[in-house]
Amino acid sequence: MTTTSHPSPSPTPAAPGSVLAGDPRVLIPLPEAAERLGISRWQAYKLARSGRLATTRLGVRDLYVPAAVLRRIEQEGLPPAPVGGEVA
Repeated sequence: MTTTSHPSPSPTPAAPGSVLAGDPRVLIPLPEAAERLGISRWQAYKLARSGRLATTRLGVRDLYVPAAVLRRIEQEGLPPAPVGGEVA
């Protein structure tokens, strides 16, 4: 009996000139994501709290942004603000 191994899927490579070019990580620390997006760390935390920037928490305190979210923001921009203003 012959077994065929299937290659595991790799993350989508970033486009040349992308903020993620050459970075194989799936999760990017929030402060680094802010720097790559050209916004302040404070603004990134504010966007994460409002739900406009998707994050995941690893451990008790550390927030990370999925690389796929950064790619989407790079292509489409941030999602619109929620109706009725910001979430407190």
